[in-house]
Amino acid sequence: MPAPDTASTLATPGQRITELDTPQLLIDLDAVDGNVRFLLAEGRRRGVRVRVHFKSLKCTGLARYLAAAGPDGFVCAKLNEAEALADAGITDLLLANQLVGPHKLRRAARLARRSDLTVCVDDIDNARALSAAAVTEGTTIRILVEVDIGMARCGVAIGAAAVDLARAVAELPGLRFRGLQGYDGHLQMIPDYDDRKAQSLAGADALVGTRRRIEQTGLPVAVVTGGGTGTWEFVASVPGVTEIQPGSFVVMDAAYHRVRPEFARALSVLTTVVSRRPGRYVLDAGSKAISRDFGTPEVKGRAGDRVDRLNEEHTIVEVSGDGPSVGDCVEVWPTHCCATMNLHRTCVGVRAGKVEAVWPIECSGRYD
Repeated sequence: MPAPDTASTLATPGQRITELDTPQLLIDLDAVDGNVRFLLAEGRRRGVRVRVHFKSLKCTGLARYLAAAGPDGFVCAKLNEAEALADAGITDLLLANQLVGPHKLRRAARLARRSDLTVCVDDIDNARALSAAAVTEGTTIRILVEVDIGMARCGVAIGAAAVDLARAVAELPGLRFRGLQGYDGHLQMIPDYDDRKAQSLAGADALVGTRRRIEQTGLPVAVVTGGGTGTWEFVASVPGVTEIQPGSFVVMDAAYHRVRPEFARALSVLTTVVSRRPGRYVLDAGSKAISRDFGTPEVKGRAGDRVDRLNEEHTIVEVSGDGPSVGDCVEVWPTHCCATMNLHRTCVGVRAGKVEAVWPIECSGRYD
C-alpha cells in the first residue's frame, strides 16, 4: 500500500491560512503574546511566580516560544510532559500529580538528573517508594505535599495530616521537601464572579494556614502553589502564596473566555464548508478534531451562526442568512483548549492571517 502524500498538505511559513488543508489547529500568536504579557505583569505586580501549565499546550515548540517571555517555569500533569520539556531544554519543572508504580518512579528519578524536578505526594508509602527510587538513581527529587482544599480529588486533609506528611517527607533520603500544592480545579468555571472569588480565597487561606502550622514546627516552606486560569487573581492576592499555575490562559477557549474575558481566544480549528442548504452548512471537522467537553463550540467571526451539533467528522451550523459557500474556510473556537490540543498532532502558529510556525504536539494522545 503506498504511503499517503502528506508533503503537499503540510503548512509552511508564509502561507495564508486560507491556503491550508483542513482541519488544521491554529494558534493566534498575537493573542498568545497579549495573554502572556498581561499575566506575567500581573504576577510581578502581585509578587507571585507564574508557572505555566503545560497540560494545556502539550507542544514543546509553543513552550519554547513562551519561555522567551520569561515565565517562572512550567507545570505538568503527566510524566511524559515533563520528559518532553526536559528534552526541549526546559528544566524548571513541577509535576503537579502523584507518581505511583516502579516504572514511573524510576523515570522520575532519572529525569531529576537533567532537570529541577518537583513532584507532589499525598501518601507516605508513595513518598518512601519515591525516596528509594531517587537513592537508587543517585538523584534528588523536590517534593510538594498536596493538600485537598475542596476539590475532593487528590491531597491530604488541611492541617495536621499535611503537617505530619511534610515532616515525614523531610526525613526521607533522596527527597527535599519544598512546600505545598492546593489546586481549586472545582472552582475554575463557576460563572458567578463573587462566588468563585469567595470560595477560591477560602481555599487559599486554608492552604496558607497549613503552611503556617508546618513552619511552626521549624520546617521551612519555600513554595505554596495553586490556582488556575479561572482563579488566578484570587489565589495570587493571598499573602503566603508564592506561585500560581494557570495554563489555559495562554490559548484560551470559548468556555473559559466566558469567565475570564481579559484573555483573548487564540486557539481555533480551521475547517472547510463541505455542504450547505438553506439555513445550514456543514464543516469538515467534528468531535475527533474539536473537543466538546465543556459544551458546543462557537463559530469565529460570524455573528448569528450557531453550531447545532457535532458528529465524528462533521460540525453542523445553523445560519439565518445565506451563510458561506462550499469550499469556504471557517474557523471554530473549541470550548476546551486542553482536550482539543490532545486531539491533534501538529499546530500552526499564525500572525495576521499567515503561518509563522509549524509545531508538532509531541504529548498529544499520550497518557503516561
